[in-house]
Amino acid sequence: MNLRSVKLTSSFLAALFISSVCGTQYLFSSYSTALAERLDFSSVQINTIGSAANYGVYLCKPLFGYIADNYGGRRTTFFASFAIFMGYFCLAMTYNGNFSNRSFLLCALYVFIAGMASSAGLVSSLVTIAKNITSFRGVAFGAPIALFGLSAAIYSEIDSFWFKNDMYHFFLFLAISSGLCMFIGSWLLVVVPPPNNQDEIVVEEEGSSSHITSKVNTNDKSETTPLLIKEEIDIGGWDLFHNNDARVLAISMFFMAGTGLMYINNVGMIIKLLYFASAAHPHKLSDSVLSPSSHIQELQNTHVFYLSIFSCLGRFSAGIISDLAKLLFGLPRLWFFILSGVWLFLAQLLILFYADDLNKLLLVTILVGFGFGNLYAIAPTIVSEWFGTKRFGLNWGMIACIPAFGGQLFNLLFGYNNDQHNHSHCKGQNCYNSVFYISAFACLFSICISLGLLHIKNRKF
Repeated sequence: MNLRSVKLTSSFLAALFISSVCGTQYLFSSYSTALAERLDFSSVQINTIGSAANYGVYLCKPLFGYIADNYGGRRTTFFASFAIFMGYFCLAMTYNGNFSNRSFLLCALYVFIAGMASSAGLVSSLVTIAKNITSFRGVAFGAPIALFGLSAAIYSEIDSFWFKNDMYHFFLFLAISSGLCMFIGSWLLVVVPPPNNQDEIVVEEEGSSSHITSKVNTNDKSETTPLLIKEEIDIGGWDLFHNNDARVLAISMFFMAGTGLMYINNVGMIIKLLYFASAAHPHKLSDSVLSPSSHIQELQNTHVFYLSIFSCLGRFSAGIISDLAKLLFGLPRLWFFILSGVWLFLAQLLILFYADDLNKLLLVTILVGFGFGNLYAIAPTIVSEWFGTKRFGLNWGMIACIPAFGGQLFNLLFGYNNDQHNHSHCKGQNCYNSVFYISAFACLFSICISLGLLHIKNRKF
């Protein structure tokens, strides 16, 4: 193995290492109720904190994508390691009462900072992979994104087995471990130059909706050398806003990912509502009698674990299967994007018409995790193929920040609806059903417009 191969391998492994601690915002539902009870936050306030974590992850992606495109991901991840430590450390201090100001807005700021650092780490990893690996991109993107989805499962299991719902020390562990992993990984996260580093002349041809970057080999001076050796799609910046494909992709992400984030952030509250609605809720777990609050925490950790595991499976399987489907059958990746919406739509139907107790709710969690994972594995691959890799970080950042607004919309709807029902001491499905009718319609709308885009693109070719 030559030096270049060693650098490529170490850089890819570093990207995986960093990605494995960048999905901690999906832990929110496992500690949201504990945070609300300790600090006396309302449902709207706790949903605002959950949305702030999503905003940190999604809204900062264009900025970090631009930085990683132009300056590399190593320094970005290096500074992000300190930011994620500070975010969770301050949350731990507030939870434990070490900070006198216990405002929900400050807690929202802390998780926003942690989410922002997570965004920087993941985007830097994906941009590095996009520039280093040019084949089998479904698998190449799927692996770090799968680990990103798995990180919540890892941490929720650590919380269950080691910390036993001691949220203060768990927050401290979260701060130290995530910061340290990103710090170590940043030193190996490098873009490796091509094997034969040749002089290139870059010619940009402006079309109506895209730029084509043409690379010319200047080492061969013979008259038989073709002028254009490789053409690479390069759509970005304002052109992306005017591109119809990008618009449909963004709208679909708004609704699909928004509904997924609503469930991920609020599954803890749904568990609590179903738990107390049950005529007989067993408190016995692992041969030891637990209080209702402890049992609810165990159930929340279980659902976070399954969300994370199936998100990981969805992300990795979508990468492999879409690569094979495209290679063997020429099947567009957009089919798998649409399939992600189908899984999320089925989850909405199940929670409306099937999941009336905690055992049935687990199937909804599995479908949401798998569908959400599919969506986030296939979307960046589509962005890299449709719009090119030169400005991939910025392009994916702009598309990926859209779900933050969708998540905020649906989170506020859920929180407002839940606060209204709290006045009547509501329990069970009736507390949240009306919101899921709206989210089911939103998923169906996204599937329909994506199918329309697929039909248009098929007609073009």
